[in-house]
Amino acid sequence: MRLPRLEARPLRRRDFGLVALLAAISVLCALVLVDWARAPLETLAVGDVAPRSIEAPSDFIYQDFGARERRQLEARDGVASVYVHRASLSHELQLRIERAYVAGRTALDGSEGELTAEQITEATGAFRTALGSHVPNADLLPLVQARFPIGAEQLSRDLLARGMRGYVVLDRGALPDGPTRVIELRGLDREELFLQDREGISTVEAAHERVSLGLVEFASMSGPWVDAAARVARASIRPNLSFDALETERRREEAASNVQMETITVKRGETLFRQGDILTESHVLRYRALQSMRGDGTKPMEVGALALLLSVLVATLYQFTGSVRRGLTNRFRDASSVGVLLVLTAIMARVSVLAGPALAPLVGLEIDPTWIGFAVPVAGLAMLVRLLMGVAWTSVYVVAAAALCGLAMDLQALHVLFFLISGMTAAGAVENVRERMGILLAGAFTGLVNAVTVGLIHFVLLYQGVAELSLETATRLPWAMSLGLAGGVLSGFLVLGLVPVFEAVGFVTDYRLLELANLNHPLLRQLMVRAPGSYHHSVIVGSLAEAAAQEVGANSLMARVASYFHDIGKSVKPQYFIENQRGAPNRHDKLDPTRSAQVIINHVIDGAKMAQEYNLPQPIIDNIYMHHGTGVLSFFMRQAKENAEDPSTIDEADFRYPGPKPSTREAGIIMLADKVEAATRTIKEPNEESIRNMINRIVNSVMADGQFSECPLTFKEIHTVADTFVKVLMGIYHQRIEYADTKDVSRGKLREQVPANAVITLEVLPGGAPRPTGTDGAVDYESVEHLPGETS
Repeated sequence: MRLPRLEARPLRRRDFGLVALLAAISVLCALVLVDWARAPLETLAVGDVAPRSIEAPSDFIYQDFGARERRQLEARDGVASVYVHRASLSHELQLRIERAYVAGRTALDGSEGELTAEQITEATGAFRTALGSHVPNADLLPLVQARFPIGAEQLSRDLLARGMRGYVVLDRGALPDGPTRVIELRGLDREELFLQDREGISTVEAAHERVSLGLVEFASMSGPWVDAAARVARASIRPNLSFDALETERRREEAASNVQMETITVKRGETLFRQGDILTESHVLRYRALQSMRGDGTKPMEVGALALLLSVLVATLYQFTGSVRRGLTNRFRDASSVGVLLVLTAIMARVSVLAGPALAPLVGLEIDPTWIGFAVPVAGLAMLVRLLMGVAWTSVYVVAAAALCGLAMDLQALHVLFFLISGMTAAGAVENVRERMGILLAGAFTGLVNAVTVGLIHFVLLYQGVAELSLETATRLPWAMSLGLAGGVLSGFLVLGLVPVFEAVGFVTDYRLLELANLNHPLLRQLMVRAPGSYHHSVIVGSLAEAAAQEVGANSLMARVASYFHDIGKSVKPQYFIENQRGAPNRHDKLDPTRSAQVIINHVIDGAKMAQEYNLPQPIIDNIYMHHGTGVLSFFMRQAKENAEDPSTIDEADFRYPGPKPSTREAGIIMLADKVEAATRTIKEPNEESIRNMINRIVNSVMADGQFSECPLTFKEIHTVADTFVKVLMGIYHQRIEYADTKDVSRGKLREQVPANAVITLEVLPGGAPRPTGTDGAVDYESVEHLPGETS
């Protein structure tokens, strides 16, 4: 797949200004968010008396190494000592006894009569070697003389088995006091048991005693070799339970290594210690952790990192929103205003964090100080951006503001979600709000949504195990929800307080536009009296522009109001405009074409001056300048060329409006509506086809002249605007039924004429209907009293 080719656009001065503004706003927000409280400098040790009380200025974490070492020792002590029990040792020793007796008998094979000393020595040596234990010669002599009888062999084995019964240890005093694990070894089989009863453990001496006691049971056996057989059994006894030091140490090390380092969180406002306390190891550890976490040398780096993060966030939001939504302006005024509101958001969030520990106790319950942040009126600033700059900038502000609040409130993700929901709710609540009371209602609605959101956040914390369900937490929840409600209500009042401030610097709200839409404005009344044709033209243009703007999603109210005022400059010299001449001689017939063009062009300049004198909003003034763009007065220029000896001496610039070209969708719509309304009046038989053809010709001429080179209207929107104009104009020029009593008038045949010397005044009857008072019964509108402060 081929990637699209990107063409580099040269940077303009405005781009550098926006980058500088982004950097400045990011640094200011970072400076506000960073906690500049200095770390305590005193050096304190265990056993010292605390010189003053210390509270945590923000959340911080530390690791308690001493506690971990204690827990590791406890874990090691909790591991049972491991002993190995050789359960098969008794059988192995019995086999040795059997081999010893066999060896002794083999050494005496072939001997008859009394044994010689040499034979006795050889037999005892062979027996002792096979037995693997030392038995004195004197103890073995009875066995040798009896030639190692089978009965003696069986007696030794039985006594050994009795002595090796159970667990046999070398030293019982060496057994640990703690729990003991025993590994049973039976050949290749291995089984681990927990030793419950230590009474079953005996020493070698105790095993010898069991052999002696067992000999009593064999009292029926007689012979000098009986005691010798018992001595062999005693000599063969070995410990079958031994301590496994390596395995025990391995298990203790494993248990100690499994002890995790505990990370302890100290909440904002938590008291580390109070003045006069005797400092413990825990006090000093937390105090030193606070000192290390708030090292002053890292503050510049923290500011830089935060500023870069915020710059990337806002720049990404601006780029993405501009690519998916129309209406994201790049005016420095809009960008700087959003930046100021973001700084104000950071300040409010920071103040709520600092004031939280002091305000929380005033509620009367031990609520979390971070809940105070729910009352921050971020929603109010979101409503303000929505009213002043539209949806696109609102999206940028709400996401950035929620991130700022999350950074200020100890990186709380749930706070970010809260402010996202609150801001978007508030921005949507002021959609199509046309009255100031609607702002307060939108704030109240946002407060209700805030309260519900706080409740849901509480349940999330509850089910995640962060909070516990109890009567105390259930009592605190209504207070937290009331803080969210207060934040929404406060947002409505904040908007009402800030709107006049932003209106003073040139922003226009719908409330201001509604005030200007009143046709009783002095400039509109002056236009109505001095230039009634232009006034009527402006009203029709307003209807056309409003309908078209509504269809393409532009500011329809702005389009209508700006249309009302776009031709107010014509009231200066109304007779020079054909719609105001009423059949009188055309004054341009006596003027040079260049002079005529200047008179026509001056209505734009005069109108802008009049708008400035009456402190009309800047967008209205801009639309007065842009409604003709840099278009050319082709009629007068062509006339000038016809009258000139050398047409090349005619400068086209003398016949062009000063501009600028339309740079907003509303301005582009007003330009088309102005031209369309004037042109369609020239159609003798207006119908849908003729009106559409005229509109298409006008749109094509405007596009061909390059008047929309800076206008954000798309071709699709221009097509929609043209279709809307057709619908509105068809409603204006619709056919009506011809009435019989007015047929001659509608056809231009008057049955009676008004006398030239008629004197008529206008009186109003008590019922409100006008009564003709002239000598011929007609109404004289020329004698109607003028409006205050105006002249005819």
